[in-house]
Amino acid sequence: MGKYFNVDVVPDCIAGDVSENNGGDIGAGDVIFNWTAVDAPKGSCLLKSITAYVNAEDGAYAAGSLTDYEFVFAKSINGVVPSNLGAINAVQTGCGELRSHFVGSARLESEAAKGTLSKTTFGVVYNSASSPVGGYIGPGFIIDLEPSSGTNVGYDTLYVAALQVSARAYGTGVLLDLADDADYDASTTPLNSLIVDGVDATKIFSVGDQVYVHDLDTPIPGVLTKVEPLLLTFSETNSTVDISNNDELLNANPIRIRLGFES
Repeated sequence: MGKYFNVDVVPDCIAGDVSENNGGDIGAGDVIFNWTAVDAPKGSCLLKSITAYVNAEDGAYAAGSLTDYEFVFAKSINGVVPSNLGAINAVQTGCGELRSHFVGSARLESEAAKGTLSKTTFGVVYNSASSPVGGYIGPGFIIDLEPSSGTNVGYDTLYVAALQVSARAYGTGVLLDLADDADYDASTTPLNSLIVDGVDATKIFSVGDQVYVHDLDTPIPGVLTKVEPLLLTFSETNSTVDISNNDELLNANPIRIRLGFES
């Protein structure tokens, strides 16, 4: 019997450009995230399953929160990683040499009870191995990566990127409840925390997420270390980003993926 591995992938879906995330839709066919390095078991292995949890728009599951995702997998060649597919949240323009780096692909379907669950409330749950229709990836595919490409013992590096099939937005509805200047000082709130209102922040954010303001291309310093309904706590004190009252806070990591391997 083979050995089984789960690998978590938390891609950056903003990467320094909030222009398509500040209230508008990410368009059909756009790159939703670019090549993200993943540890895969060393040697030949089988990709058995792909599951994902995607934030619903403004923390409420509805038809507008559904889209299919097309995943592309690639490898390095002679130490050279695949070039970007193009700008995140724009139509694919790059990686003309993808055919030489190409490893495999899969599509996650958003049809309820086939590709996704239908009774979740705050997010969309995709399961590629739940049914012979919808999001099913068939028997999987063999992955054979460049030897010694990994940074951890026992693993090689796999690259994954994704395209969005139909338009949808990734707004949060989580708003700053008090203006926060870079030199903000208050005795009632820790300097590395932000008071929020609007949508319950626990429906949108998780520990480790990176947070942007809807009109700024610079992330709030640090990552989240604690998430409460009305309070976000960061690993660093904000000394660089000015945030206005009622600014919407965006999540750079609205998609969390788990890849299941057999080696």
